Amino acid sequence: MDKEQFDILVDTVLETSARPPRNLFAGGYDDWHCRARLAHFLAMPELNRPEAAKELFLSVLEVEPDEENAEDIEEKTYAMQHLSQMERDAENYEAALEYINLALETAENSDFLYRYILRGELWADRWNLLHLMKRTEEAEAEADERIECFKDIPAAHNSYLYYGYRFKAQLAAQRGTALIAKDYMHMALHAMELPPINQEKLKHAFEAQHENVSWILAEIDKATPNPDNLHWDI
Repeated sequence: MDKEQFDILVDTVLETSARPPRNLFAGGYDDWHCRARLAHFLAMPELNRPEAAKELFLSVLEVEPDEENAEDIEEKTYAMQHLSQMERDAENYEAALEYINLALETAENSDFLYRYILRGELWADRWNLLHLMKRTEEAEAEADERIECFKDIPAAHNSYLYYGYRFKAQLAAQRGTALIAKDYMHMALHAMELPPINQEKLKHAFEAQHENVSWILAEIDKATPNPDNLHWDI
């Protein structure tokens, strides 16, 4: 992709219903942040330009973000996370694992509390991918390790614990052990900020007495607030 093609794609994105502000791309093709931002939009179903999106994401693969700038680190992390998801959707699991590992490495190299990226969610992306690759034992061992490392720290809203216990609940559900799955979800939710309206909905979901554990977990997820909209301490 050259600068002219980049500018044409920016104009295309600006005309979509998303209507991002033009200054998101003010730095042009030479600014890796702009290339990553454009890639996120091109990957949207409305535009459905996965090849162009992937090319742009790959162009920031070797970029070194500013270690003193949390937003810089977060932007690189998010680009790699999205690229990993694209490869996972295409069932290119080895490539997806490479990119989520890079996202994790980038995010974990600093102690910043990011605005959008959750470290626990990045780990969950890796664990779910390993599970798809029939490496479930490895994934579960990593989840146990994260839980052990972070369960006693003074942080009420802990993404490592939420996503770690949630992953273990999903595994328990697949193994048909409803009570264990519910227990893990209780522990997961204790690590999250829960508004009163969600607490009532969750109480109803947990009270289900049947053994369709997949349905129960789906109902719990529906009753759980979007993690992106909550406050997290870590």
